[in-house]
Amino acid sequence: MRLRFLDRFFHLSSPENPRQAPAPGPAMWEEVLAPARGESGTALSLEDVEEICAEMKDAETKRALLAVVGRGVSTFQVTDLRAMMENFRRKTEDLEPGYRRRLLPKVEEQVMGTYHDLVLTCQGKKDLDDGPVDASLPAYAEMVAAACRARVAAGKEPDLLFLKYLLAAYTMYVRGRPAHPVGTPFPGGLEVYAEGEAYYCPVREKEGDVPFSLCPYCPARQDTGARALHREGEVERIGKLGVIEESRRNYHG
Repeated sequence: MRLRFLDRFFHLSSPENPRQAPAPGPAMWEEVLAPARGESGTALSLEDVEEICAEMKDAETKRALLAVVGRGVSTFQVTDLRAMMENFRRKTEDLEPGYRRRLLPKVEEQVMGTYHDLVLTCQGKKDLDDGPVDASLPAYAEMVAAACRARVAAGKEPDLLFLKYLLAAYTMYVRGRPAHPVGTPFPGGLEVYAEGEAYYCPVREKEGDVPFSLCPYCPARQDTGARALHREGEVERIGKLGVIEESRRNYHG
């Protein structure tokens, strides 16, 4: 199924006036992946965001949601995603070097990889097994709208934060994969992993009081230590779950 907004995807890949990566902002993951825009203006207003969220809330099938997400993402340029990644690299310069080397490719996959997967699916170059979306989608759409309203109330543009949530909606609700790709590392030697068709995450149920987190809507299950039955040394790994308790607040989206 070729959707009308596809032509805009092709246009996005070669903008005439690429923007420079924005300056760093507050050190939260939403801020890291949603830097402030430059002088070129905002792609989406809060009213636009709320309209798309309402359409997401009403989507009953994966294909219907794909159309809504695709329309929203088509308003952005590839340079917006590159700016998000550049901002992330700057914000994580002080991380332990070995951990950062493992983390950056997975964040690249979360942002750029998801974008390209979405484009190929819209072009019909990747298969899509249509079916009903997860029942939590309406609540997710409401959370996204609330997060963007809070960002505007703080005097910031909502659009690049909204882009992050749109990409996550595609990953979690259209593809049924965890928001953070398999292999995403967490402090303490933990990571997102898959066993068969199930996904496990060490922080799935540890979002606590973190506002506007992706975790409650992610299809991954909480890592309970089941892998200790399969691999030597996993008991010690599960014991390290406490290591991530303090860092989880800055790594939830």
